[in-house]
Amino acid sequence: MALVSLGIGLAIVLALAGNAATATSTWPWLLDELRQHPWWSLGVVGPLAIVAGGMAAWLQLRPPPAQAAAVDLDRVAEQLAVAVKVQWEDEEAVRRVNDPGPLPIAWRAADADLAEPWPTLMDLAHAWPNGPPGNPALWSADAAGLAGQDGQIGKVFHDLVPTRRLVILGEPGAGKSILLTRLLQHLIETRTGNPSDPVPVLFSLSSWNLQEQTLKEWLAEQLRRIHPALRAAATATEHPDLAQALLDAGRILPLLDGLDELSEVWHATAIDALNRALAAKQPIVVACRAAPYREALTHPGGMVRLNGAAAIELLPVERDVAANYLRRDAGGPHTPAAERWDGVIALLGTDSPVGQALSTPLGLFLARTIYNPRPQPSTVTAPPTPHPDALVNLAFPDRDAVNSHLFQAFIPAAYTRHQPHPPRWSVQQAHHTFVFLACFLRTQRAGEPNLYWWMVCDAIPQYIHRLAFMIAFGIAFGIAGELAFGLVFGLTFGFAATLACWAGFWARDGVDEGLDGLMWGEATIGAGCLLVIVPGSGIVGGLLFGIVSGIAGGHLLGITSGITYGLAWGLTFGLDYLETTDRVRFAIARTHLAVRRGTPWNLMAFLKDAHEKRGMLRQVGDVYQFRHIDLQHHLAQRQI
Repeated sequence: MALVSLGIGLAIVLALAGNAATATSTWPWLLDELRQHPWWSLGVVGPLAIVAGGMAAWLQLRPPPAQAAAVDLDRVAEQLAVAVKVQWEDEEAVRRVNDPGPLPIAWRAADADLAEPWPTLMDLAHAWPNGPPGNPALWSADAAGLAGQDGQIGKVFHDLVPTRRLVILGEPGAGKSILLTRLLQHLIETRTGNPSDPVPVLFSLSSWNLQEQTLKEWLAEQLRRIHPALRAAATATEHPDLAQALLDAGRILPLLDGLDELSEVWHATAIDALNRALAAKQPIVVACRAAPYREALTHPGGMVRLNGAAAIELLPVERDVAANYLRRDAGGPHTPAAERWDGVIALLGTDSPVGQALSTPLGLFLARTIYNPRPQPSTVTAPPTPHPDALVNLAFPDRDAVNSHLFQAFIPAAYTRHQPHPPRWSVQQAHHTFVFLACFLRTQRAGEPNLYWWMVCDAIPQYIHRLAFMIAFGIAFGIAGELAFGLVFGLTFGFAATLACWAGFWARDGVDEGLDGLMWGEATIGAGCLLVIVPGSGIVGGLLFGIVSGIAGGHLLGITSGITYGLAWGLTFGLDYLETTDRVRFAIARTHLAVRRGTPWNLMAFLKDAHEKRGMLRQVGDVYQFRHIDLQHHLAQRQI
């Protein structure tokens, strides 16, 4: 409504001003014209009357804001638990975590200097208000008792750790994220519906901006993104929405993945921020690579641990477990496809580069995806699948070289045409697009792993967006003017709209700068000046254009040109602040990237397919990430 009022108001003022500047006896002429052409009155005064009357009626008759009724948080928590369960069951299927079967992940207690002393954990749990969160009779006698594997993670966290605070450490690709999802599923399956059983929700720490958000603010924002239903109002006064209400009531158990994916300089600060934010008896789980976590604890500013937390460290996959996994995925022992792995299996469990690379769930997943043949329709003749002996025959200098080889071969394997769901994009285009996205995240997003759809707008220069807006406005207004009044009017209207777009962008930049200054107390102009600049730039521009057009083409051209300028300027200024403009900017960006960079025209369909069908990406809410941060780093080093 404000945008419409701005456009109409500016149009009328500019039309009258342009006409006054170009006529020797303006008002008598205008009255004569209105008498001879009464439809002008209807076209100008009528809409104004309708808009004014409608606004007045709306202000008088609009109902008072509805009072948000209190909600049943128990019911909301149950609904959230169901949604989380379905979300991660679907994600596990996409990632093929349980195909051919769950890969066992084992762990031991982490080194003593990485966690609180065990007696301290027990004393802290006893000292918490209303006693410890669990049953002391089930607690482990010491940290060594935390050792276990796979499905035991739920028992370790819920029963054995006195404080129900746990740090999961491991090498790259060791299975930290997999173990977190298994813990999440166990906690949801064993929930009793009691308020003491919070809903586990997995969050990616890489999106936490510690400079601008507290932990609770960030968690609330992520809940709204991942589960939009939690944006609904909770009560009239206490909480802004359901997400905040659940957090304030202690109904969320945060499982925080990827502490190491934050910038290195923020690791220790993040741990300290967690300590400051955690309430007594607040359970929490944090996953991180072992080396960055150790470095964070020995920060020059002082040692900092996660308060009240035990720690476990994941172990390499055992040789027999890895061998059985590769053979089962190939069709089972003694099958011709399984026997292809004999040379590689001989290296498992050794210190060779191949043995080290295939000691993690990530390495095993990549190897089986690349080298195990997949079933094909009987009518399809597929090319032979690469042989695993390539890992044996190539002289890899170290583990990193093997990982690089696997990452490089992963895209061709994922985008082969001979599979149940053939891709719409070639291997070359897919590789090119993933390299571009990885380089974009490295150069313009400081290497963060989160790829939101709207980020793509920043992948092209700002002037491209503005040029597209100017051309679109010029063409639209030009065609409308030509159809209504002829070619001369059409050209004039198109030029006026293009010029108004440029002026609108210029004015918006000035307003942005002024608002930023007012917000941070560094304003060089006052709020009153901003109120003058916004309409003033449109009025002056329309006046000048109306004068020039009136001199060149007469009164009618002057009036209509001023109106055109005012409308185009108002729309340009207003549209940039509309939420939907992000989608327009995204459409401009993806078109530019498709033409200049060779990325897919339907980029969102490509990303969805890469997640659901190829296993290249993972998804949490509306954010995509590469399947593993090391895959992103590998691609970011390639040449586009």
